[in-house]
Amino acid sequence: MTLRFCRAAALLAGFLAVATGVVPAGAADPSALVARAVEKLGGAEKLSGIATLSITAQQKHWDPQETLEPDVGNRLGGESRVTLSMDLAHDRARFDWVRNRVAPMRRTFIYSEVLADKVGYVLGEDNIVLSRQAKETSPSLHTMSASRVVADLRELHRISPRLLLEMQQHPERLTVLPDEAVDGKQLSVVSFKGDDAEWIVLFGDDGLPARIRTVDADGVWGDSNYDMILSDWREVGGITFAFDQSFTLNGHEVQHISIEDIVVKPVLGADLFRIPKIVTETAAKQKAPEQVNYQWMLRRANWGSFIDSDQLAFDPAVVPGNIWTEVKPGIWHVTGGSHHTLVVEMKDYLVAFDAPIANEMSRLTIAEAARRFPAKPFKYLVLTHHHMDHVNGARVFAAQGADLVFAAGNRNYFAAQMSAPNRVRNDELWQKPRDVGLIEVNGKMTLTDGARKIDLYVIDNSHARNSLVAVIPDADFGWVVDLWSPSRDVPGALPSHREFVAGLRKWGVMPTLWAGGHGTGAAPIQPLLDALDKK
Repeated sequence: MTLRFCRAAALLAGFLAVATGVVPAGAADPSALVARAVEKLGGAEKLSGIATLSITAQQKHWDPQETLEPDVGNRLGGESRVTLSMDLAHDRARFDWVRNRVAPMRRTFIYSEVLADKVGYVLGEDNIVLSRQAKETSPSLHTMSASRVVADLRELHRISPRLLLEMQQHPERLTVLPDEAVDGKQLSVVSFKGDDAEWIVLFGDDGLPARIRTVDADGVWGDSNYDMILSDWREVGGITFAFDQSFTLNGHEVQHISIEDIVVKPVLGADLFRIPKIVTETAAKQKAPEQVNYQWMLRRANWGSFIDSDQLAFDPAVVPGNIWTEVKPGIWHVTGGSHHTLVVEMKDYLVAFDAPIANEMSRLTIAEAARRFPAKPFKYLVLTHHHMDHVNGARVFAAQGADLVFAAGNRNYFAAQMSAPNRVRNDELWQKPRDVGLIEVNGKMTLTDGARKIDLYVIDNSHARNSLVAVIPDADFGWVVDLWSPSRDVPGALPSHREFVAGLRKWGVMPTLWAGGHGTGAAPIQPLLDALDKK
């Protein structure tokens, strides 16, 4: 079994190399390209002989879909220090993290990730959203979801020198692809049909692997190139490692590993990789979904803000599914996990607010709505802002006939999401395309069926520029996402709290009860107003 773990495992190694020879661009024989690379990496015998490895590194991570404005810049999520211990001979790995999270809120997580025998668990708290198992164990630990393990294993395969060895051993799975120009350099490209992915390896004119790519499904950008870029080669114990490893999604950097030290063949105790009985028992009941949401698992694990669950939207150990709570007549708050949505019943149709996490949650919401309101389709999907964790599932609503409503300034972003190729995910909108209506809100807009009104207001803020909030006057009720999380946030603790209230006062509206995209349920706004007034 090939050892394949995640993200920081990218540390392994980038790739190991020795400097000899040159591979001409455009070489037509993929086997020759791979064979040359294996030799430059030290040869099959030397690479396969690495039994253990220890790496220390600095790591940074970003998310280009969590920025103040859509498609502008990149947002730093945190800076971390990690030690990776790898027992390659027995397919085991351990990451020891000190993760300094800076967005969306500052917090330091100190924890370990352990993977062995295709099972993984986290020792300590790695997340602001703890699973039931993490809450009930001391010291806190939780079994990784099968999806997270699959994603981590794939990522170790990406950085392992054994990927090149596997390619050399299976020439029938190799295909040469057209050369690719990157940063003014012509790179030779080879595709390898692996058991876990189609790997696309780009070789530089020195014959070394320059990029290791998969084509991943992304909720906003659709089919996307996920590349590991290798550079800064240094010799350690007669082998050369890439000390600089950048991970990009469609050219946007999402992770950067700067290696500080590497020890080849260290002595690693077996206890480092021991899997507790509670973890093996929990993992035995798991079954990975047919389609793993790699980008959600990888990026949100770095972000420290997700439920580590194969269901993505909820922890099945806590709730059997999403929970529908009628907070006011005809107004349903859909909760049960880390991210929520809202469904409002109109005379002849439904309005949904936000499509968080992924397609999976949207499908659950649509199916339950069809059961409760069989004659009422979704006519509108209101997207409060552009951040990926609240819009990733928008295409499923669009495929059902819903038009999108959003604040002015986001049109290009959402138009691109609706038209993005989705061959990898093959979602409903890709299978049956339609022209999705894109409705911009300039300042204020009202959705009405003649009986109920939904007033939408644009509020400028420092979280996501031109966010929408919704007010339903007949119910004295409002919907807000991230600017304030009713029932979760300490009143007045965030700058966006003041911005949110200032925006409401500007528009002259102040509903009594609010629900939001996070938290445990609806809550009155008065404690927030009192806290801000005291300040």
